[in-house]
Amino acid sequence: DELLRQIDVFKKMGFGGFHMHVRTGLETEYLSDEFMDYIKACVKKAKDNNMLSYLYDEDRWPSGAAGGIVTKEKDEYRQRMLRITTVPYTSKKLGVVAGHEGSNARTEDGELITCFDIVLDQDGYLKSYNQIGFDDISDGTKWYVYLDKSPKATWFNNQSYIDTLNKDAMDRFIEITYETYLKNCGKDFGKTIPSIFTDEPQFSHKRRIDYPTDKEDITLPWTPDLAKTFKETYGEDLIAGIPELFWNLPKGKVSTIR
Repeated sequence: DELLRQIDVFKKMGFGGFHMHVRTGLETEYLSDEFMDYIKACVKKAKDNNMLSYLYDEDRWPSGAAGGIVTKEKDEYRQRMLRITTVPYTSKKLGVVAGHEGSNARTEDGELITCFDIVLDQDGYLKSYNQIGFDDISDGTKWYVYLDKSPKATWFNNQSYIDTLNKDAMDRFIEITYETYLKNCGKDFGKTIPSIFTDEPQFSHKRRIDYPTDKEDITLPWTPDLAKTFKETYGEDLIAGIPELFWNLPKGKVSTIR
């Protein structure tokens, strides 16, 4: 009743249509039969009022996780990142974090990829860097590289955001979301429903260092097959060159991998 009342108010105000945009505070289970009944009622009301009704493809934002349904189904669909840190993991996994801004939070739920011995010169440029073993002693600063997962968050209904760089994961998001709308409202696509709005799909944020000698964790957006496809495309070992993505080579030298 409240949804239909608001649509009539929009009509009275002179609006030609509206978005059905899921926002914080939703009590109806996202994409459930009850949810879709409300969507269909709004579409019918738009048609009766000679208005347009635009769909929205997510529970809040950013689009991709289908309200956490996708990553709840498969852990491998969770957003990934490389975490480069001077502090090795202790396998103490982080619980659910509040909000969605903690997508880069350290979960310690990751796989060790490699370690680097990084030596800087007096001006903060890369003097040398070498891959070493987990237990090896370093000459400079020892940095550990982990393939980490985005933490579970209340914003995604106690699940994680999706790996938007993973085609299988995104295909599943499209299947869960767009096919559900197609099944329920497809007859109105291109008519009363002109389009579906998608909202800021994203990969994990890159975190850099402010100064060469900083020791805070740094992160790179990642997906499990990135190193392989990068090697096939450019002939470069992306993982072996990670230090050059954050620290500058000595003056006059150019990083080809960067």
